[in-house]
Amino acid sequence: MKIFAMGASKNIGYIVTQHFLAAGHSVVFLLRSTSAFDKDETMQSYIQAGKVTLVKGDGLVKSDVEDAWSKANQDRPVDLVLFTVGGALKFQMSKGFFIETPNLTTKCASNLLQAIVASNPREMPRLIAVSSTGITKKSHDTLPFVMRQMYTYMLPSPHADKLGLERLLQHAMGRPWEENVEPNEEVLPSDWKKDYPAAGFLPNMVVVRPAFLTDGRETATYKVSPDDFSSYTISRRDVAHFIGKRLLPEFDTWSGSIVNVGY
Repeated sequence: MKIFAMGASKNIGYIVTQHFLAAGHSVVFLLRSTSAFDKDETMQSYIQAGKVTLVKGDGLVKSDVEDAWSKANQDRPVDLVLFTVGGALKFQMSKGFFIETPNLTTKCASNLLQAIVASNPREMPRLIAVSSTGITKKSHDTLPFVMRQMYTYMLPSPHADKLGLERLLQHAMGRPWEENVEPNEEVLPSDWKKDYPAAGFLPNMVVVRPAFLTDGRETATYKVSPDDFSSYTISRRDVAHFIGKRLLPEFDTWSGSIVNVGY
């Protein structure tokens, strides 16, 4: 299987690609810096074996994403897209916690989806995207009290971005939008639908909503459900374990769903 990865230079995306590569798949990475893996012996071995291809580009730049997508499909079509773009949190007394580019994941996903559509593939690829719990009202209401408070006061900026991401993904999947409000226009312009086909153009997709992420170890013991449930945390390694070891082999079972993962 050929996989195209965005946002996979570190954290969940990186660990997931290690699972994919160990299983014999090949991965094309879109990276802002192709030197990201220069000191990574494991990745270097895959590069030398021709299992990893690095394409330089910025997910926020539409032409870069189009170029990377074109290169990824040169010899044979991409089978699966892995989207794990996420922004680093910053803090200022006047703003609280925020991400420097307020529409980072939404814009990158928009560029990706438009590149896929513009390439007019014979068959649409599968897609796995990582979002977050607590971004919709129903999901937020299910959180433990402490997490609701933290998400409300510490994470409004990244969650506004993730709401925009999910608006695009749920349209692409063909799912009815579960919120009564649209994302704010700083994240997603009100006329965004003009850039896309009718809903359901990319149905073979799974959106993964992890609980609050930690740098803990892999336990391979966690709860997974399409229904919202109360959960505090989950390690990045366990999210990657779910995607690489369970979700991909069982993709047809999960396809078209939003999956919550937590302890």
